[in-house]
Amino acid sequence: MEKSMMRRLWVLVAGGVVLYWALTNHVVLFGWIGRLWSVVSPLVAGGAIAFILNVPVRSLERRIFRKGRKPFRRAMSILITLLCVMLGLAAVMLIVIPELVGALENLVSALPSFLDSLKLFGESMGERYPDVGFWLEELDISWTSMKSSLTGLLRDGSARLVGTTVNFASSLVGKLVQFLLAAVFSIYMLARKEHLKSQAKRALAAYLPDRHVERILHAARLVNATFSKFVSGTCTEAVILGLMFLVSMLLFRFPYALLVVALVSVSAFIPIVGAFIAAVVGMLLMLPVDPMQALWFLALFLVLQQIEGNIIYPRVVGESIGLPALWVLAAVMIGGSLFGVTGMLAGVPLAAVVHVLLGESIEARLRSKRRLEGFSGEESQEQSDG
Repeated sequence: MEKSMMRRLWVLVAGGVVLYWALTNHVVLFGWIGRLWSVVSPLVAGGAIAFILNVPVRSLERRIFRKGRKPFRRAMSILITLLCVMLGLAAVMLIVIPELVGALENLVSALPSFLDSLKLFGESMGERYPDVGFWLEELDISWTSMKSSLTGLLRDGSARLVGTTVNFASSLVGKLVQFLLAAVFSIYMLARKEHLKSQAKRALAAYLPDRHVERILHAARLVNATFSKFVSGTCTEAVILGLMFLVSMLLFRFPYALLVVALVSVSAFIPIVGAFIAAVVGMLLMLPVDPMQALWFLALFLVLQQIEGNIIYPRVVGESIGLPALWVLAAVMIGGSLFGVTGMLAGVPLAAVVHVLLGESIEARLRSKRRLEGFSGEESQEQSDG
């Protein structure tokens, strides 16, 4: 007992010393963390890619490539998954880039006429309602300077975009190299995932008590199942939502249908707030061309968003991970405020894992408490009978 107490005391003292040094030398510590992160970030990215790609790879192995030797089935599943991902990314880029360039050209050409229409609307409102006219006069809006400023801003922005292409390309090369390293590492992890899992279990069993190992393995299984359900459910939701927008926009002859559908499908991976990004972009592109069309698009978006939020997401994603709507909202808000878009993406499945683990802990404590209360009740009954 004395040795155990001394060991705990030494651990507390060492922890206090380390914490004091970290607080007094936080600049040096953050510099070390930044350098370490720059080294291990391709490995972390590779692990994340492997974790996501494991969902379709596992599905292909179980449903399509069920016969044959395991290395062949694994290689074919990985190859088909990578081809599908590459084709999907290429299709999105081929759709988004031409549509976006055309939309910007239309925006630049339609902006002067839109400002003229806005000026005429303001003058008519001023004639019809004198109070509004007096308020507009007090604002002293120079429509000519506003038109030239906005047009020049768009053109200068396009020129600066072209001028910074070389710098962007040079930085893109470095990011591309890191991405290729991460992709190679993820392929290796997918090919050897059973071996890596066995090594992780052996390492945990060697350095930790059995009860801690079982808790860690249970949490890891829960994380794997939850993230797999979230990825598959979100992909299904993105396809359904994209098809709904595509059919609706083609039916009502809205412009930029392919661009909006691509943005909606990609942003659907960000729960709750993702689709609003595509709605804002679509409205901004349609507003100078036809303001009424932009308003009708907003109405269409609100209708489809209600269908998606109340019917599709709860059934396709919400039920698959078992997370209440309040937890989803809290996960998106907290994850977004801490880690931006990445926090929004990972916040919902992480919150689902915390929700399940917390529920299991509460149930275990309640069972223990009821058992203790039952024992104490039986003892008091025996004493009263005696």
